[in-house]
Amino acid sequence: MHKIERLLQTLAPEGVEFRKIGEICLIKRGRVIAKKILQENGKYPVYSSQTLNNGILGFIDTYDFDGEFLTWTTDGAYAGSVFYRNGHFSITNVCGLLQVIQDNILHKYLYYILQITAPLHVSSGMGNPKLMSAAMQQITIPIPPLEIQQEIVKILDQFSLLTTDLLAGIPAEIKARKKQYEYYREKLLAFKPLTPHKEVDKE
Repeated sequence: MHKIERLLQTLAPEGVEFRKIGEICLIKRGRVIAKKILQENGKYPVYSSQTLNNGILGFIDTYDFDGEFLTWTTDGAYAGSVFYRNGHFSITNVCGLLQVIQDNILHKYLYYILQITAPLHVSSGMGNPKLMSAAMQQITIPIPPLEIQQEIVKILDQFSLLTTDLLAGIPAEIKARKKQYEYYREKLLAFKPLTPHKEVDKE
């Protein structure tokens, strides 16, 4: 924690910039993929709206995306759930996809910040939770310097790994570690915005 505070004092003493997702990412949607085309020995994962098994619906021998992305659940009980993806994969029509288009933003950093912010933007109209592309692109997030993002990702990856390793452990211990992870995640991702410059009145 102290290292990040020192980095902030050195690299962003006045605060950090905030940007909308639509300004920093390409946003796409998945496609309809029928369960009947899933293959028992398929090579590449198909991700759906579910959260079990990292969202994997099944496997096929083709893929729609290759590289580093984020996906999120757009509809249903798990709307707003965000996942980090890296490799060859496809997504169904109830998933959205984000691809960072700026060199100064890490996909993994964006993943951690959206784990907190995306669920806050889920709408529950007509009893059907949704986080559609139009709402996702309006979400505003802090963009600290790259060195700070890298340090945050390093710390949260370690916490995430510890939490995963405990999944077969005692339920109370798992719950306590998860709360600890969520506490540090929120603490690490709380940034002071840049102080806006006052405009000079024009006569």
